[in-house]
Amino acid sequence: MSENVAFELADTDAEVGDQQTPSAETVLNYLRAHPDLFLEHPEILDHIDLPGPPQPIVSLHHWQLRRWRGQALRHRHALDQLHQVAADNADADRLLHRFCEGLLTATDRSPAALEKQIQADFEVDTCRVVPVADLDKETRRLLAGWLDNPTPFCGRPHDTVRQTLFGDALPQTGSVALIAVPARGSGPTRHIVALGRRLPDGFNPAQGTHFLEQIGELAGAFLEQAASDSDSH
Repeated sequence: MSENVAFELADTDAEVGDQQTPSAETVLNYLRAHPDLFLEHPEILDHIDLPGPPQPIVSLHHWQLRRWRGQALRHRHALDQLHQVAADNADADRLLHRFCEGLLTATDRSPAALEKQIQADFEVDTCRVVPVADLDKETRRLLAGWLDNPTPFCGRPHDTVRQTLFGDALPQTGSVALIAVPARGSGPTRHIVALGRRLPDGFNPAQGTHFLEQIGELAGAFLEQAASDSDSH
């Protein structure tokens, strides 16, 4: 097959006026002129649905080939999904590595410094690190069930919670991820790392929370070290 096939087809197309797609006759003429096309480019057959015998006749050979082709397409789709998951995991690892480096080299170990580092490393519109002890009574009541079993929360928060944590920095239509940071290991929650995105589905209940849990663990170690430094002075 000529390496200038694309140009040859373009020239042939010009003969049929302003049509965007070649006519059937144009394609047939091209195939007649290039009988080795399918031998040189067998991958084309992957995108062609070859007809079977007329109904009600059924060719077992043809039926078997169609089943194999369907299985191959499903396997290829599953493999593409695995590749995407692997790429996403690699990106997440790079982000966490950069975040961890930032925390380790920070000279300021205040909650404000943690907020700044999170916003520098992750795609969030706003971030707050809030001590649970500073929450008002109503907000603590609304978060009570979650604080008892603090798996990261993703979605749309109660307006009171949103206002308490973010003030005017996050609109009512925004979405949040709330990460509970225990005082030590599995102790009671001491801080809440609140991440906000202006998009309603920026954080949604369907997404996994493992990555957020890792952020919470690193944030907890950072804040614990800050508390230890403060106690030593």
